[in-house]
Amino acid sequence: MELLGSQGMEKLMFSRTLILFLMAFVFSCFLLPTNFALSDESQSYAVPPQEPQSKNGKRGLSLSSIEIVVVVSASAIIFGFASLVAFCMHVKKRTAKPRIEAASESPARSDVTVFNDVGVVLTYEKIFQATRHFSWSNCIGNGGFGSTYKAELSSGIILAVKRLLVERCQGLPQFHAEINCLKSISHPNLITLIGYFASEADMFLIYNYLPGGNLEKFIQDRTNRVFNFDVLHKIALDIALAIAYLHDQCVPRIVHRDVKPSNILLDNDLTAYLSDFGLSRIMGTETCTKTKVAGTFGYVAPEYALTSRVSDKADVYSYGIVLLELLSDKRALDPSFSVHENGFNIVSWASMLLRDDQIPDIFYTSLWEAGPEEKLVDMLHLALMCTTESLCARPRMSQVVGQLKEIVALVP
Repeated sequence: MELLGSQGMEKLMFSRTLILFLMAFVFSCFLLPTNFALSDESQSYAVPPQEPQSKNGKRGLSLSSIEIVVVVSASAIIFGFASLVAFCMHVKKRTAKPRIEAASESPARSDVTVFNDVGVVLTYEKIFQATRHFSWSNCIGNGGFGSTYKAELSSGIILAVKRLLVERCQGLPQFHAEINCLKSISHPNLITLIGYFASEADMFLIYNYLPGGNLEKFIQDRTNRVFNFDVLHKIALDIALAIAYLHDQCVPRIVHRDVKPSNILLDNDLTAYLSDFGLSRIMGTETCTKTKVAGTFGYVAPEYALTSRVSDKADVYSYGIVLLELLSDKRALDPSFSVHENGFNIVSWASMLLRDDQIPDIFYTSLWEAGPEEKLVDMLHLALMCTTESLCARPRMSQVVGQLKEIVALVP
């Protein structure tokens, strides 16, 4: 029996069921007495059940046998027919199931849309395996919109995959529409969007991977790296160029709303790239000018936090905070600020030291010692101008780019 296989067993079961049905049919046709079907007239004169049986009892025995034959025959026919129908339904279900599963699983496994060719075909399975099933060991960043994972493909290509929080998205139609707007955005200091995957259960964006890590890690580890005015200026200008492009040249215009060190990535040459641009549109937090507050505490502009009204000047403020972190050895909300009043942050701290003429104490020690001091002070004034509470007093990012270029042109 084991050698028959599943298909052989099904054929054997079908044959047995068919034979049973035919035997029941023959039994009912040939063994049922022909005189059982009485006419209406004979039925009207039939002997009542209460009448005593004949002497030899043959008539009573004959009727009883007929009833038994009818019941058995009818039962056999019904059983055989029911078995045949049940078996046919079973076979139909067995043959239809794989096709249903294939139709349901196919889109969820291969529907990866690619905008920039990386030399290999990207599928859901490849990304899933390359990130080790989105393992924490491959996680290289976390944010309000999701987590980013390092994806190492078998071909040696390395990608960065941003797995989004599906519950925060507006829905698939809006998601596809916003992604199609972002696919054409290209700038030397914006991270490249390779492609994306979207379903009701899972969504992720695929970017090029940058081996230098993010600016947050760079700031933490800069004692072990080359960090001087040239490096500072290069990073500051790269970020400013990227934000200025989003504000003034990108179609549609984009307000980033979450400019911070962890969203600024570096390559091996310390060229800076801005990431996570456009996610506020994709994740459905932006409606005209009034929005849900998106961003990271400490980097969010005060007017945005208070009124939920966003403008490009909110990005300018966040940029100023990042620049102050690069210049000093403090974080946006450094633990050392706890000795001051509530709301004291890196802007309050730098402004206080500037008023008290303690400018050298603002800067990262080795940065100040290497100089040039004049250019560093100019960078400080630019950072404080970006973080002023007055929106009108804050420069546009295009103006920030202009001032950065003027600073580097100054004779040391």
